[in-house]
Amino acid sequence: MAFSRMLEVLRRKFESYGFVPMDTPAVERVETLLAKGNDHEIYGLYRLADGVAKRDLGLRFDLTVPLARYVASHFGQLVFPYKRYHIAPVWRGERPQQGRYRQFYQCDVDVIGDGALSIAHDAEILLLVAEVLRSLKVPAFCTHINNRKILSGFLKTLIDDEQLTEAVRLMDKMDKISSDEFDNSLLRLGVSSENIGKIREFLESDDGRSNPEILEWLKTLDFNDEFREGVAELEEVFGILEEFGEAAESMRISLKLARGLTYYTGNVFETVLDDFREIGSVAGGGRYNDLVGTLSDKKLPGVGATIGVSRLTPKLLESGLLRADELSTARILVTIQRRDRIGDYVKIARDLRQMGIETETYLQEKNLGAQLNYAAKKKIKFALIANLEELQESRAIVRNLETGEQRRICTSPMDDEIQKIVGRGDEKT
Repeated sequence: MAFSRMLEVLRRKFESYGFVPMDTPAVERVETLLAKGNDHEIYGLYRLADGVAKRDLGLRFDLTVPLARYVASHFGQLVFPYKRYHIAPVWRGERPQQGRYRQFYQCDVDVIGDGALSIAHDAEILLLVAEVLRSLKVPAFCTHINNRKILSGFLKTLIDDEQLTEAVRLMDKMDKISSDEFDNSLLRLGVSSENIGKIREFLESDDGRSNPEILEWLKTLDFNDEFREGVAELEEVFGILEEFGEAAESMRISLKLARGLTYYTGNVFETVLDDFREIGSVAGGGRYNDLVGTLSDKKLPGVGATIGVSRLTPKLLESGLLRADELSTARILVTIQRRDRIGDYVKIARDLRQMGIETETYLQEKNLGAQLNYAAKKKIKFALIANLEELQESRAIVRNLETGEQRRICTSPMDDEIQKIVGRGDEKT
């Protein structure tokens, strides 16, 4: 119930921004899943055998690569920018531990453009993630933002191109490994001790500086065109976020942030909970300008985000921010006192549902006390009670089972006041 409630909040928020639901198969060709480098070494994709066609298949490790395949295959039927969301399980070869699972749900939102895609979409994705987390009443969080062009542009001044991919992956793990392990890994790549010092100095240059101060400092550096382009994109997205009214304190430039997947090409981000950093990021994403291009000759840049509900749900339950004791989706229970008038009660329940109020009707032959006890056990907050006289007068009592407060309403036509008393399903969080 708690997990379903959370997913429903995400669906409503995604659709409020114009994203449409879309699904892809759980099984994809391995060549599709591995379209961007050696990510199978990270996620250890479990290979499946197709006994007929002898194709090499695998379970999807995320929802973005299958999206790229879908867009490339259905280009002519889509309207661009194409905005979709996808909530579904994915599989990775992880060692199960807190915050990491072999099978877990991802909640993705992505925008794909035809030929070009405004940086404003990067900012909108960041704003949407922040709104989703606030809708879930997530405690204090911070979104760390960087641009892959800044990292790669800087690193290309110190290391060879063939070392670049592995070096960027090391950047992404910098906060998860020891300082010696980080330095030794770079040494094994052939990076000199002098250049390792320069890399570390650059990556730690954001400490103690505000976002505007970091951007101004980055603009004083003139490594190459790629670096300058990354700085300009990062500055642009922060400027748009400010215009959107997003609070600066929830966004933070982090020069260490790289995101491990190789398909990211521009702005990237990860969101962590201030008080629960041990569970890792609860959201992440970024810009990928070339992902779809590996499956099509068209230029279809994209930007997207993933919200890690499987990682987030246990922590929200543990902290009491998400209820796990609800045993019904109903807000109100329609009780039945006169079995010979059951049709009247069913009609009342139908009218309540048409008003957007989730309603359960108690159809067992039990007395009123047993019915109210049933509602209390299932954490249904309200009960509608009507005896024969009230049915004949098209009236009923709505009782708040938590406070004992009662209100009398009209049932034909159904009193609009019931919505103020009980609320609607789209108000749940």
